[in-house]
Amino acid sequence: MLAQALTAMAAAACALAFVLAPSTLRFIAVLASTGALVLALRAGHEPHRPRVGVDAEGGVLAGTCETEEAASVQYSSPAYVCLATSRGRLAVWPDSLPATAWRRLLVACRWTRRRDGGGAPAAGSRTK
Repeated sequence: MLAQALTAMAAAACALAFVLAPSTLRFIAVLASTGALVLALRAGHEPHRPRVGVDAEGGVLAGTCETEEAASVQYSSPAYVCLATSRGRLAVWPDSLPATAWRRLLVACRWTRRRDGGGAPAAGSRTK
């Protein structure tokens, strides 16, 4: 909200400066600040945010509010989790989830890896 107010004030200041002393540079500043204002006002209306969770069996789920699907774990560490879904990869950071949900996701990632084949996943072509 503060960023939107500051952007609106900057756009108004650029417009006033252009009205008082028109120049090409000030006109470009008016256009740029107006564009920034439009983007700042649109920022509150985000599209469907991805949801990440763990089902009762310990499987990792990812998707939007309408559709959730099973996700496979591409990479898991205490600081970052990368999930693969049918729509692509999804990066999950610790600050994007509540602390209990993050811990549950980490446990599910470790359990999924061990359940699939025990131990670490097979080495890919980049690690050979």
